[in-house]
Amino acid sequence: MQKEINGISYTIRNTSRSRKILITVHSDRRIIVSKSPRIPIAIIEKLVAEKFSWIQNMLHKQALKPRKLLSQYSVKDYKENKERARALVTEKLSYFNKFLKLKFNSFAIRNQKTRWGSCSGKRNLNFNYKIVFLPEELADYIIVHELCHLIEMNHSKRFWALIAQIIPDYKKRQKNIRLF
Repeated sequence: MQKEINGISYTIRNTSRSRKILITVHSDRRIIVSKSPRIPIAIIEKLVAEKFSWIQNMLHKQALKPRKLLSQYSVKDYKENKERARALVTEKLSYFNKFLKLKFNSFAIRNQKTRWGSCSGKRNLNFNYKIVFLPEELADYIIVHELCHLIEMNHSKRFWALIAQIIPDYKKRQKNIRLF
């Protein structure tokens, strides 16, 4: 349900699992108010009015932040760069797997909004096509990270120790990836 207050529109979303009211201000200026279906709309409208200056402040902060790579680009960009990403990932998987000697079923190139990569329990790897826009050392980190999930399907100390064997400065790269 779309609502507006003082020229700022927001969406009210009923979430059956929600126990409280959550106001989220996204980088693309979307404002989502998540609530339990039992909470009346009038209460939401009153809360949004009370939090209006906070919402304006968050919108201002979001406007000052540079847009992250994951949130940019279109379906057209995906179609134009998917095969470049496939070639890069194929080359990097082959290179790093010489050392790790791991078996995986397949890998896919996807247009994801919040993830650089993932590894499924069925040993399938997924990578965001935007990996082609990253510096090489960050692309390497993503590839190694997902390959290591084939051994450890978690982020335990053993998992990070495994990554450290291949990429000793992984902490620096992990920090830098958050900038994109």
